[in-house]
Amino acid sequence: MRNRATTAAVSLPTRRRCNMGMGLHEWPLVFFTVLAQSAVGAFWVFTLLLLTEKSERAATRTHYVMTVLWGLMAIGFIFSTLHLGSPQRAFNALNRIGASGLSNEIAAGSAFFALGAGYWALATARLLPQAWQKLPVVGFVVRLLANISAKLPSIWRPLALIVVSIVGAAFIYAMSKLYMIPTVPTWNSVFTPLSFLLTALLGGSTLALALLNSVKAAERLNGLLLTIAWLAFIAAVIVTYQQYGYLAGISSAIHQALDLVPSFVPVMLTRFVLIAIGLLLLTVKKANTALPFIGVLLIIAAELLARIIFYGLHMTVGMAALGY
Repeated sequence: MRNRATTAAVSLPTRRRCNMGMGLHEWPLVFFTVLAQSAVGAFWVFTLLLLTEKSERAATRTHYVMTVLWGLMAIGFIFSTLHLGSPQRAFNALNRIGASGLSNEIAAGSAFFALGAGYWALATARLLPQAWQKLPVVGFVVRLLANISAKLPSIWRPLALIVVSIVGAAFIYAMSKLYMIPTVPTWNSVFTPLSFLLTALLGGSTLALALLNSVKAAERLNGLLLTIAWLAFIAAVIVTYQQYGYLAGISSAIHQALDLVPSFVPVMLTRFVLIAIGLLLLTVKKANTALPFIGVLLIIAAELLARIIFYGLHMTVGMAALGY
């Protein structure tokens, strides 16, 4: 099976025979897309908070927990590299920015990661304990970043937050465009960008909520974030129902789209049950701080299931679905 880098011009590799196993075969992309989209969604929440938060203490704690997002992005890119076969192929894929959906996705994702992590490094350098500045190598970097941050005008932080958020939105758009291929009708529809956006809203809002609550920062946003998550859940149910009807009308000379994923209905029902349980764990007030993170893990697992179904739906027009 060819890797993504060698098929930048056509965006995606040739696929194997039809069934949900194909979706499982693409597990590196499943993890990459879900984790990256959740990180973007959580950054949107942190941007909203930091642009409106007057408490320096809450802002400091928000920057501390933002570290998790860059960890998720790093893990996501590692998964993506596993699919490519080697990191060098990721660099090769950047050769066709503007002409290839794959190149655009990698470029947008790398820009979000680099700019976001750069903002975080500058913003947190001055917040780290003095003991960090005494370390041999780390101390030099921390002092350098803290000095740069101190010399920048105060407007740099809100501007940087807005720019990184826009780049994150461009990243999700680039992901969507990568899969909206005219010869793959099961992907080439409004349901692809909608599903990616809903993953960002569901995974991002709940991840940010759990992280902020863990450090007791910005409790005032709890109601808003829960509302966004519940509305995204309802929207996901509606979108999935509409998508099922859309897929029922797609077929090739050999296969019907829904035949590719015979477990579509039970898997989606399982997804919604997991999301509902996760949201309830985030909604109910409990002293145990582990419960919100268990809720987030359930929601992420639910989105991973949905993404497996997504990859299992690959079917080209006029050919044996997923075959050679």
